Amino acid sequence: MMKIPAQEIAFDFDGVVADTFRLFVEIARTDYHVSIEYEDITDYDFLKVIKMELDDAIKIIDTITYLPHEIDLLPNLGAMEVLSRLARISPVLLVTARPVAEPLERWFKRHAPKLPPGHIRIIATGTNTAKLEILQEEGVRYFIEDRVDTCHLLAPEGITPIIYDQPWNRKDHSFLTVKSWDDISSLINWNGMG
Repeated sequence: MMKIPAQEIAFDFDGVVADTFRLFVEIARTDYHVSIEYEDITDYDFLKVIKMELDDAIKIIDTITYLPHEIDLLPNLGAMEVLSRLARISPVLLVTARPVAEPLERWFKRHAPKLPPGHIRIIATGTNTAKLEILQEEGVRYFIEDRVDTCHLLAPEGITPIIYDQPWNRKDHSFLTVKSWDDISSLINWNGMG
């Protein structure tokens, strides 16, 4: 089994670190009376598979994007523990397609208040396709991602994508899949570290 050095791994945020899409479903249900089941989100471009007014969906997306620290956007189970342990070894890098990093920095202050400043670095690319260049510049060799199309972009360029299991990425692909942060932890080389 592979053992990944702490300084060679980076993470996507939405759907990997944070349970973003489950929160979207909950807000759609409670605020807009839209009946969606989480497991029904079988496409990353989820507006293709759910029936909802586009304006309402955009309002929810904007809230989750710009105010994640003010709403109940929860970390995925085990994410904060693994990231905190990693941060004691090497600064943790998150590369997200979100347009801005600052709301996520506030989110981390709320959900991981004991992490010293600078131990989590967040780079917001604005698009999924821009992740490749950032990961290459940062010397990342492994990337935990929930979007299969991004993985197809990274793999030919020497970055090993690892899929974080979600309903929208269960179609056929050849990438290693993790189902939990325990799975992610088991891939990391912790020998003699944190």
